[in-house]
Amino acid sequence: PPPPEAKISCIHSYNYYFREQIKMHPLPKNRIIRAIQRRIFRLPNMIKALYDMRGCDIIHPTYFRPYMLGHYSGKLILTAHDTIQENFNGSKKVARGNKLGYHAADHIIAVSENTKRDILELYPAISPEKISVIYHGSSMKEVARDESKNPLGRRYVLFVGYRGWYKNFLRFVRAMRPILEKDNDLCVLCVGGGAFTAEELVEIGGMSSRYFQRALDDDSLAQAYANAECFVFPSEYEGFGIPLLEAFACSCPVLSSNISSLPEVAGDAAEYFSPFSVSEMSAKILRVMEDDLLREKLRLAGRERLKFFDWDKTARETLECYRRVLEE
Repeated sequence: PPPPEAKISCIHSYNYYFREQIKMHPLPKNRIIRAIQRRIFRLPNMIKALYDMRGCDIIHPTYFRPYMLGHYSGKLILTAHDTIQENFNGSKKVARGNKLGYHAADHIIAVSENTKRDILELYPAISPEKISVIYHGSSMKEVARDESKNPLGRRYVLFVGYRGWYKNFLRFVRAMRPILEKDNDLCVLCVGGGAFTAEELVEIGGMSSRYFQRALDDDSLAQAYANAECFVFPSEYEGFGIPLLEAFACSCPVLSSNISSLPEVAGDAAEYFSPFSVSEMSAKILRVMEDDLLREKLRLAGRERLKFFDWDKTARETLECYRRVLEE
C-alpha cells in the first residue's frame, strides 16, 4: 500500500527538525521573554491542530494535551516515553493529562518494555494488547576518535545532559571524588544541562578546577564521546536512554545504572552499578578506568549493540502499527 500522507499541524515552532516544514521563530535568550513568546504561539498552534485533526485518520501527537480530546474523528495513538511525572513526584497536571490520554488512546507506543510495564502498573485498566513496544534509534553520527578535537585537551570522564532531579548528578560527584584524588590528570566534562548550580558547586567543593561544563553542537558532542575515557549514566530512571546509543556510536565505554530501561537498552555493552550506591558507582568507574582491555571490550560491544536500534526500523514498525490500528 502507498505510504500515508503526513501533516505537521503547527504554525510556529522552535523545533530544529521542523524548520524546513514550518515557519521557525528565533528563540530569545531572555527567559521571561521566551516564556511570553511561547504562550503567544501556543494559541494559534492549538487552533491549527484542532482544525487539522478533523480530517485525519490517525492523530499521533508529539506531546499529548487534553484539549485534543473530542475534536477528532480518527484514531488516537500516543507515544509513552517514560513515567517520570508519575513516579518522581513531577507535575500533577502533566500526570493527569497522561492518564486521560492513555485511557482515551486507541493505541500506545512505548519506547521500551520497561515503560510498557510501568504504564500497566500505573493504569491496570489498560490492556497489554493496547501497547506496542517500538524502540528509538540513534541520530548520532558514528565517528572515530580525533584527539585534535578533544573539547578539553585533557583526559576526562563524560556526563551528558540535564543533571537535576532523577539524573543523580550529586551521587556521581561523590563517586568521582576518590577517583579524581587518585588521578591528578583526570577531569569531568559535563555537556549540556546549563551552568553548575550553587548546590552542585558545594558538592564539587575543592574539585571545581577539575569540573567543566560545555554546550556543544552534535558534531562536537560526538567527539566528546569519542575522546572520553568513559561515559557514565547514573540516572535513577530512564524511559529509554538515548545517550547510551550516542556513546555506542562513538565507541565510548559506557557505565550505567542497573535499573529501569537502561539494562534493556544497553544489554551486555555496559558496566552496571546501583545508582543509589556511591561506593559501587565509584568502584565500577575506577575498574573501567584502570582496565584497558575492559574499555576495549565495552567499545566493541557497544558498536554491536547499536545495530539493534535504527530509526528506519522504528519508522517501519510505527507505520505497521498505524495500519493495524486502522484495521481494528
